[in-house]
Amino acid sequence: MQGQLVFIPVASDELDVLVGRVPVENRRAYTVTPDLLEELGYTADMAEDAEYAALVLASVAGLVEFGERVVVVADVDPALVEPGEDSPNGECLLTRCPPESMTAWFVDAPGVDLPEVRKGASIDEAWDMPEVQELLAEHDLLWNDVAEYRRSQ
Repeated sequence: MQGQLVFIPVASDELDVLVGRVPVENRRAYTVTPDLLEELGYTADMAEDAEYAALVLASVAGLVEFGERVVVVADVDPALVEPGEDSPNGECLLTRCPPESMTAWFVDAPGVDLPEVRKGASIDEAWDMPEVQELLAEHDLLWNDVAEYRRSQ
């Protein structure tokens, strides 16, 4: 079975999703959609670039929803992924995500000054904010292996 990579914005106090204490059900997530490829002008051979774009869009969604950028990465059965409302930005609905499908999580480094984004703003509205563009340009998210988190629990 070929899995589908999804990027799930979470709040930092929800990281227990990595060990299954917080279930992931019917959750907004981000993935490479045909609309995202078209919107960004990516071709089929640019999968890695498109996946990175979906990660960045998920981080902006997390900034809007939670005021922070924490994104869980999972490789799931495509049957668990349904179309989302904002497909050009890679949004999808993740019906369920088993913890064993989660491979990594990304977060800002401690001390990064995060801009305030109006809760409920669209990704496009947040994206257009100069402070968000500055954050994206100056601060890459830090990669973390889920095994590290699981060992600490």
